[in-house]
Amino acid sequence: MSNIRVDELKAALKDDVVEKFLPSIENSDCGQFLNFLERSKSDINTDMYDAVNSIQIYRNFLEWLFATFKEDEKNFRKSCLERFGNLNSKKVLITSCGLGEDVAVASELVGVDGVIHAQDLSKKFVELASMNNASENVYINVSDALSLPYCDNYFDAVYHFGGINLFGDIRLAISEMERVCKVGGQVMFGDESVALHLRNSDYGKMFIHNNSLWEETLPLSHLPLSASKIEISYVLGNCFYLIKFNKNEGLPSVDTDVPHIGYRGGSVRKRYFGRLEGIDPSLRDMLYKKAKEKETSVSDILEILVEKYIE
Repeated sequence: MSNIRVDELKAALKDDVVEKFLPSIENSDCGQFLNFLERSKSDINTDMYDAVNSIQIYRNFLEWLFATFKEDEKNFRKSCLERFGNLNSKKVLITSCGLGEDVAVASELVGVDGVIHAQDLSKKFVELASMNNASENVYINVSDALSLPYCDNYFDAVYHFGGINLFGDIRLAISEMERVCKVGGQVMFGDESVALHLRNSDYGKMFIHNNSLWEETLPLSHLPLSASKIEISYVLGNCFYLIKFNKNEGLPSVDTDVPHIGYRGGSVRKRYFGRLEGIDPSLRDMLYKKAKEKETSVSDILEILVEKYIE
């Protein structure tokens, strides 16, 4: 194994993973994969992907899927990854990579100076994905998407398509993708979900009847607080979604102390954190009336009154 590959793996992986699997890391090579899965799988729904004929079943499904929605598979995968913008020379992670079809497309987009890491819970899938993507800048492993073996803030882009509906903890899966993404980097994921405006039509009902996963709703409530520039798109006949966001440091930067102009007054912060106990409704109405007459705000009047009272 080249020093470049060893150095890249050591940089990308958590320190404890490197320490635990160092011999394997130093001896693996292009077209080979690493197995970091030491415990029971986190979701029994994925057991089907390690069945004897799992690869054929999965490919049959993909052939049906793209034929049904009249999409060329490679063009579709490329169009999704291009939503990240220019990936040339970037470091990209693909979670739940399946048979590695997205890995091949991503490799073209990052070029020889970019890096692709990918993982999946299925050893069978990873083995085939590794053989089909035997490039110096591609690294594939068996691991759990709910406990990624990568260090914090490493990747420019993190991508997942298909399978998140089956995860035992969707919030944790998204959190892990966000964790390993650089601040300022992008995370994008997608899966089955018939668009809401189609669900009561025969079109939508057909797909939901065909597979109950198409009834799943968008997991927007699971997005991290650091998510910004959130984009939601529907693809494949409006039966799959894509959610893309940028990773920020903390919450959006805003000024919650900008005062409102008007008789109510106050600011976003004052109105939320400065709420007082109730008073008689007639007094409240008189206070608002007086504020209008004096062309001031209730917030300013209350602050004056409270300051005088506590002195």
